[in-house]
Amino acid sequence: MLVRTRAVALNNADLDRSGAERIAGYEFAGEVIDAGADLDPSLIGTRVAGTAPAAFAQYVSVHHRHVITLPDALSFEDAASLPTALLTESGALSVAGIGPGDSVLITAASSGIGLIGVQLARLRGVTPVIATTRSAHKRELLEQLGADIVINTLEQDVVSTVLAVTNGRGATAVLDHVGADMIAATIPATSNGGKVISVGRLSGSMATVDLFALARHRVTLHAVSYGFTPPEVIGDLLGDLASQVLPALATGRFTAVVDSVVPLASAAAALERLGSGQAMGKIVLRMV
Repeated sequence: MLVRTRAVALNNADLDRSGAERIAGYEFAGEVIDAGADLDPSLIGTRVAGTAPAAFAQYVSVHHRHVITLPDALSFEDAASLPTALLTESGALSVAGIGPGDSVLITAASSGIGLIGVQLARLRGVTPVIATTRSAHKRELLEQLGADIVINTLEQDVVSTVLAVTNGRGATAVLDHVGADMIAATIPATSNGGKVISVGRLSGSMATVDLFALARHRVTLHAVSYGFTPPEVIGDLLGDLASQVLPALATGRFTAVVDSVVPLASAAAALERLGSGQAMGKIVLRMV
């Protein structure tokens, strides 16, 4: 289908400094203006949010399974901030296989994607939800969104704190958004037989892991990354999320976390703010 974009959201992947020319963007919200021959023509005019490459454009061509229909009460700006984080964090939590009775450690939880992970973990009945951040001023936001314990990694030791709040057991699962040295650091904080899910690589994609530590703790290390093919992978995730998250949005049990909404003309300044690490949630560009 063809979507006229009304708002798009920034992701860390948009901070590409390789110098290669490309259209940035991965998530958007807007109106369907054309639909493929195999689709119901009544879809035209529907308000949707979704994920597609080169989303920072007036029009986006997207697979029909890569969008969700928006409730009337959800603004384009809020909706644009959700698809990438929702599908990534939901996929990671599904791989972790956790729910009521389990605990989770979410690193870099104050990132735009981590804030969604905290809320999704809470919706699954996970407790405690343990969140890490390097920004003291983001503690209150994390607590408001459902984090039971917030660890400032500049002031507190992750392993000892996690073990203390889980009575020595460690977290059932870890959702790591940092990569690099953090992967190895989370293994001793994971419960016997638990899982470490590598979701993001904010500090780099290369990591050294003590395989003996993995073996001693019987920890499973799993990495996730969701591209755009095959389309059914994202389609299945978004389909499940639509039935779970949209009702929670309506009742206030889940919320879009938007740092700021700025016009497309201010994209350079928005990217600078994203790179600074100071954003409190997603930065959204208004297209019209």
